[in-house]
Amino acid sequence: SGIIAKAQAASAALLGGEGGASVTVVNTLSFDREDVLYLDVPAGWRVAGGYPQQRVTDLYGGERLAVAGVRLPALGSVTLCLEEGETEEAPCPFAVDGNTVETGRLRLVLDPMGGIASYWDKLAGRELRGEGGLPLNTFLIAEDVPAAWDNWDVDADLEAKLRPTAALLERRVVSLGQVECRIRSTYRLTEKSTLCQDMVIYADSPDVAFFTRMNWQDDHRFLKAAFDPSLAVSQARQEIQFGCIQRSTARSSAEEKARFEVCNHKYTDLSETRYGAALLNDCKYGISLEGGSMRLSLHKGGRRPDWRGDKGVHDCAYAFHPHMGGFGAEAVVQPAYAFNVPPLAARGARPVEPLLTLAQDNVLVEAIKPMEDGGRAFLIRLYECEGATVHAQMRLGLDPIKVEETNLLEDVERELPRERTVRLTFRPFEIKSIKVTY
Repeated sequence: SGIIAKAQAASAALLGGEGGASVTVVNTLSFDREDVLYLDVPAGWRVAGGYPQQRVTDLYGGERLAVAGVRLPALGSVTLCLEEGETEEAPCPFAVDGNTVETGRLRLVLDPMGGIASYWDKLAGRELRGEGGLPLNTFLIAEDVPAAWDNWDVDADLEAKLRPTAALLERRVVSLGQVECRIRSTYRLTEKSTLCQDMVIYADSPDVAFFTRMNWQDDHRFLKAAFDPSLAVSQARQEIQFGCIQRSTARSSAEEKARFEVCNHKYTDLSETRYGAALLNDCKYGISLEGGSMRLSLHKGGRRPDWRGDKGVHDCAYAFHPHMGGFGAEAVVQPAYAFNVPPLAARGARPVEPLLTLAQDNVLVEAIKPMEDGGRAFLIRLYECEGATVHAQMRLGLDPIKVEETNLLEDVERELPRERTVRLTFRPFEIKSIKVTY
């Protein structure tokens, strides 16, 4: 996290432009996005233009201005003008009544133990908490003593030990305005460990995000967050590098029973043909699946080979993401990237022209980097993310001297037409590396 913070600070310094009464926000992803921005804007100032906005103090003590409705172009920027004044008064899009939170998109009923007892999607007209399942975001704790190497291994008997023993100590609304409703909860996980979490409900989104700080002081304990949505699915899609994998949600065969804990990167998605729900996360990559249930692994307190384990304060974030339609780039993959990669923001006006644009949403830019052999050239690494064959067009933001396709070692394999519009054909999950000399 320290390295990431330094990189973000260096990027912001590089982007710093002229004019103190403005802020430039840069989208480093290869698709347009319109999620909530959290900006370091001094008290007494706001963003001009009539955007919904509110002052927020996050779980980590940062004071931000939350701004909604700003559309950021792919690999480009938007400069927002600032003006003196507090955020404008406007009708609140949230109705909060005891344990119920309602927006135009959803209605949540919170459980006395801290979970979500009911999630009613108004647009789809369906209840998302599975019948007979645990409340969404129930914390499960188990004794964890693997046969060997308990800092690494997870044994199958762990699942039989998981119990919802976390106790809710406090829950209160800490921010309510035009953009979000933020509910802060404190839990006692065990006699030694505690957890504080901000549950964020957005005015114009079905997502519910959970920003989490754990003070972990236990040995041989395992913590999971349980989500049991009401979806009838036999397969789950889980992100792996440059694509996703489908895994059965059943436990019928010996092979399926052995997959009691599997890897997911930025998402696990359960989708019917016309509706689905994904669990997004920013750094917790272990999960267990059975039927329609998802159990995201949040922490493990092993002591071997390192007897100190992972005691201390740990931060993570994850989100429950319902979506209309089945699995797809726009429905799942792009929101997962956006959840993991916040926009860059810097004070001043420093317009960033898009380096490239893509016409197809299921082709993503994973990296743009200088060539290893130097020279006035850079490499664009792209891949197809849905598992489909697609003819894609990439429009460059500059006139290239040469355009070439390389392998992963950056050895040139073929020369492409020297045009701004680069036409490429991707097989399912294919990776392509394009060298652009300028």
